[in-house]
Amino acid sequence: MIQDEQAAYACCSVGIGRWCWVVWASESDAREGAKALSEGYEKTAESAEKKAGESAGAGSRRLPSKWASAYKRGGAARAEDAEARPKPKSRLSRRAPAKPSVAPRPTFLYAASESEQAGSRGEVVVVKHRIVRQTTGKIYIDREPFREEEPQAEAADGPAPKVRSLAVDRETLRREGRVLHHGSYYYASEEKGIRGVHADLTSRHAWCAALDIGFPCSTGSIKAAYRRLAREKHPDAGGDPAEFQAVERAYREALAYFSSDGVE
Repeated sequence: MIQDEQAAYACCSVGIGRWCWVVWASESDAREGAKALSEGYEKTAESAEKKAGESAGAGSRRLPSKWASAYKRGGAARAEDAEARPKPKSRLSRRAPAKPSVAPRPTFLYAASESEQAGSRGEVVVVKHRIVRQTTGKIYIDREPFREEEPQAEAADGPAPKVRSLAVDRETLRREGRVLHHGSYYYASEEKGIRGVHADLTSRHAWCAALDIGFPCSTGSIKAAYRRLAREKHPDAGGDPAEFQAVERAYREALAYFSSDGVE
């Protein structure tokens, strides 16, 4: 048994079912990183505490467990460093790192109509309009068509000019799939816009029903439909002369439509 009345000791866990104990001649020796007088391992904290107390003797000073832990890692100086070092904040009290600001992805409504370009009869033109804001009853969109280069232009030329917007009814868009504003139809998606224009063209032209054809179509598909119906409706094949004449008339109107320039 060591009789140094100022001996000091500390205990710490070094794993499951394994406790370390360390005894120094004095607390100052422990602080200076002096070699321990004795040390060892026990299976429980109580056994390590008892063994260290017996080795250090009566009147010995018990040091915090971090002294034993620091000694096992390489010296008492580390324990002093740990004591002086501010304790880390709990995970809940730490301020979360600021997330980089990301511009929200723009959303759009789509204006769709038949092309007015020469030689493009029956083709659909779709123009995107950026949604500026939304309320319970209205969707406000930029009057000007959206251009993909807009963000770069704003960065180069400074603040963007004030947006001139127009309002469309949300409930009408939800219920009917499109909304009319000053002669233009606006759709929730490009695909819906194309289908909407094709449906309008099919219902607008009587020759579509007469030839049993719908948009999208072309002169090639119209000629194929005419040949099929002409064989069925021809008087020589037992068809009704009036029905055959209606097919002939529809065929001429369809060809005239595709050969003309501009929208009717």
